[in-house]
Amino acid sequence: MQAGKILLAFSTDLGIALWGDCKDIFSRLDGQQIHLCLTSPPYPLRKPRAYGNPPESEYVDFICSAMEPVIKNMAKSGSICLNLSNDIFLAGLPARSLYRERLVIALHDRLGLFKMDELIWHNPCKPPGPMEWASKTRQQLNVGWEPIYWFCLDPKECRSNNRRVLQPHTEKHLKFIEAGGVTQKRISSDGAYTVKEGSYSSPTPGRIPRNLLTFPHNCADQRAYKKAAKDLGVEAHGAGYPLSMSKFLIEFMTQKDDLVVDPMAGSFTTAKAAQELGRRWLACDVIYDYARGGAERFKNAPEFSLFI
Repeated sequence: MQAGKILLAFSTDLGIALWGDCKDIFSRLDGQQIHLCLTSPPYPLRKPRAYGNPPESEYVDFICSAMEPVIKNMAKSGSICLNLSNDIFLAGLPARSLYRERLVIALHDRLGLFKMDELIWHNPCKPPGPMEWASKTRQQLNVGWEPIYWFCLDPKECRSNNRRVLQPHTEKHLKFIEAGGVTQKRISSDGAYTVKEGSYSSPTPGRIPRNLLTFPHNCADQRAYKKAAKDLGVEAHGAGYPLSMSKFLIEFMTQKDDLVVDPMAGSFTTAKAAQELGRRWLACDVIYDYARGGAERFKNAPEFSLFI
């Protein structure tokens, strides 16, 4: 892709996919307020994947420069979610890099973002690793999670609402409510917590999710995307995240018709989740194969049009 060039890859009734560099695209965005940026940027791997990545020494600047034009177009109530790697170790050592901590501080100090949470994405399908430190020297444990850093511009105005993602109560808890909740007053933790008789007896529409998100990455939707890309003869993005997790985060942090963006779209999972949830979306990637392969996921969407 020629520097500065932007091409329309495909579109639907709710969104557009662009083939080009995210900094060029979002620096030209005018008059559109972003309510959520949900993305998984390239990790600072010592051995880059096919799509490449900046080295760890340049990573903070890379992310800040990519996020700056996005933030300039954010609604005051908007959020940013960054899925980063938990597998970056110091060269030759079983000790983790502090690149994530440096990035969090830089996003606050340079761009004025507030850290809302560090959501834990527990991935049951994650391959064993780090091989050197867990399987060979045995100094580490296998990694089972990755962080999703959630930032916002104004914590008091943040659009998130856990009522949109309530989960069903267990049968045991429903019976507990029906039985009148707590039957006698309880004091625990040296008096720090007091539970009164009759507490938790009022019916509620569901339980509030915890900030530990369990979603396997090897989902049926990702398998279908990779097969479609292979049949088309283009390279599939090799590090997709689950559609169900994207939908959970979008529902939690946005309302219908809000604008959701992904500046490093890869397999265009964020865009597909936004489409299925009735959110407007804008997604882009600098690699042709990813834009073309991602289009296959939208062929049945209303008003789908392909341009590349």
